[in-house]
Amino acid sequence: MGHGVRDAGGPSDASPPPGPSVGVVLPAGGSGSRMAEAGAPPKQFRRLGGAPVLVQTLRAFHRHPAVDVAVVVVPVGEEAATRALLAEYGAEADVVTGGPSRQASVAHGVRALPPAVRTVLVHDAVRPFVSQAVIASVLQAVLAHGAAAAALPVADTLRQGGRGPLFGTTVPREGLWAMQTPQGARRDWLVRAAANAAGHLATDEVGLLQHAGHPVWIVEGDARNTKLTRPSDWKLAEALWPDWAASEE
Repeated sequence: MGHGVRDAGGPSDASPPPGPSVGVVLPAGGSGSRMAEAGAPPKQFRRLGGAPVLVQTLRAFHRHPAVDVAVVVVPVGEEAATRALLAEYGAEADVVTGGPSRQASVAHGVRALPPAVRTVLVHDAVRPFVSQAVIASVLQAVLAHGAAAAALPVADTLRQGGRGPLFGTTVPREGLWAMQTPQGARRDWLVRAAANAAGHLATDEVGLLQHAGHPVWIVEGDARNTKLTRPSDWKLAEALWPDWAASEE
């Protein structure tokens, strides 16, 4: 992985120990260009199992007893529609406007959390297949170590691209992890890391925290916890959802 990433073990069904108030930030700002269809809504608003993906993802965190509050971060101009959608489905969350990057949007979401929140989980709004076990394991690791993230060991053979259509060098996969969410940390760590980024643009919270010098613990994720970005992802999600929902509720 990289400097300061440590293994915290696999998922656990146990609830985390008592601790400070916990909040979740859901960045929901993707345009969905890879899954766009004529007249289709943004991917976070597309329906899965009778409700928008954003709502299904929120419900997963609402089911966890340790999560107290949620903030959804959306692009400018989508605030009212998102609030109306959440109200329609009875999904409780504050809605705030995002920034020009994922990093900036998450920072906006963290700032919007109530002052009592001391532990923050960040999760992609279009990852509805997040289990209670993974949420609990990431949260336990954050409370114990300060920062943690879900990830899976890379199983596929990796090769660099060569010239034109030719393959290049094989990349050793030992020690490589495919990142997932949730990714979480102490709130003060996230706030300071964002404030002191000094032009560093990270693609996730692990990169931002490591840039600030904080170690981040690895928690084994779940192969089903995929990000819905392509039409093929959507078709698979629709096939998997009934059994998934029955097992999690």
